[in-house]
Amino acid sequence: MQFDHLNFNEEDGLMSIEDLRASRLQKNKIESDKKARKYILDINQRYRKMSARKSNNFLRNMNPFKKTA
Repeated sequence: MQFDHLNFNEEDGLMSIEDLRASRLQKNKIESDKKARKYILDINQRYRKMSARKSNNFLRNMNPFKKTA
């Protein structure tokens, strides 16, 4: 039985208990990695949106003809 990082190929139909346990752990690890990447992606998107909004407001509020104190 060969394990790929994302897909595993079964060479035979019968699997030992250790192989079943290893495949289940591998599937759980892949699922948790997917959830973690999605969570990080969501955080990065929110941060980019906030920083873009701050940047746009800064440029909008900056007036070259405005007198400083």
